[in-house]
Amino acid sequence: MKRKDIAAALAEIKARKMRGSAFAHYRGTADLFYGRWLKPVLGVKAPAVWLNGDMHLENFGTYRGDNRLTYFDIGDFDDAARGPAVIDLLRFLTGLIVAAPELGVTTAEARALAALGLERYRAALANGKARWLERRTARGAIGDLLADLEGRSQADLLAKRTVVKNGKRRLRFDTGKAIRLEKAEAAAVTAALARFAHRRAHPEFFDVLDVAQRVAGLGALGRPRYVALIRGNGGKDGQALIDLKSQPGSALVKALSKAGHRQPTFANHAARVVEIEYHLQAAAPAFLTDIAIGKTAFTFRELQPDQDKLEATQLAGDAARREEAIGAMGDVIAWAQLRASGWRGGATIDDLMRWSRAKSWQRDSARPLLTLAAEAAKATRKNWDKLSSAKN
Repeated sequence: MKRKDIAAALAEIKARKMRGSAFAHYRGTADLFYGRWLKPVLGVKAPAVWLNGDMHLENFGTYRGDNRLTYFDIGDFDDAARGPAVIDLLRFLTGLIVAAPELGVTTAEARALAALGLERYRAALANGKARWLERRTARGAIGDLLADLEGRSQADLLAKRTVVKNGKRRLRFDTGKAIRLEKAEAAAVTAALARFAHRRAHPEFFDVLDVAQRVAGLGALGRPRYVALIRGNGGKDGQALIDLKSQPGSALVKALSKAGHRQPTFANHAARVVEIEYHLQAAAPAFLTDIAIGKTAFTFRELQPDQDKLEATQLAGDAARREEAIGAMGDVIAWAQLRASGWRGGATIDDLMRWSRAKSWQRDSARPLLTLAAEAAKATRKNWDKLSSAKN
């Protein structure tokens, strides 16, 4: 399929998903969110930290680190930037309130969950110790997710994403997860991976067996993103899958720059994503690096059988499990900020601990975070209502 046709198909998929719920609309419009709400939240004094940039409850999930352990942590750092700590908090708290229907709660109950997540964040930051969540330390819904993943294998992942024809394994195109590429585009990806492999100790590991446009996520839908089936370790189920995601720039970086918050320089946008993710997560994901395909920078990472996200609907039903999961997310945000403290202009641990103990940023400012989050959530739902009504 031609690139323009792929882009059109992905745009329709994205639009359809965003029409489905206010929370989906929120996930897909980070640029609009910062255009409206960055200036108000910058009025809340906070130290500079390294930010995920799109912190919502479905941007948490599992991955395998380069130490081969599986963690529950923040994911998707496309919009990562350096800025006041309250920015990620506002994005997270607003998303919790917008996602009330998916969570199976009222708006008032969602605001209480937001308050809980904020308090867990504050307490974890005040503790000053960056911890992590993995199988032995996670509880509730997160613990169950990690336990369920323990039984997944590479063979299971390959069975879902590929098919064997005439003794050769190829990508599947009947699941909605991949779109065929034109020969020229596929060849460009294959050539870039060959150049990448040439610098590795075992270049044959990266021999490309098949490549396609990957259909995944929401915010990134519409731009080039590839899934490559590579030789890996060979054998019956030894092949591996690689995700190659183009990185055109960060909505938050653009908004902060307009507001006068200068950003450190990186080699390219993919390098920015890789370096910030490396410092914020508990362990570096396997194979995480940046790669150039033509003139475009891409992030490069392995797709893993124990990679999954905790969806909002999975937290509906049991109040105790829901509260534990949201509280744990507050912990994880704090741990990430502590982990990157002092790096390239980020606040020190002492600065973050001192700020966490000051109640002014929660209660005493003219528009504290929870008030801002409630206002932003109400505006988001109003905008989605208008859009969904216009389409009906």
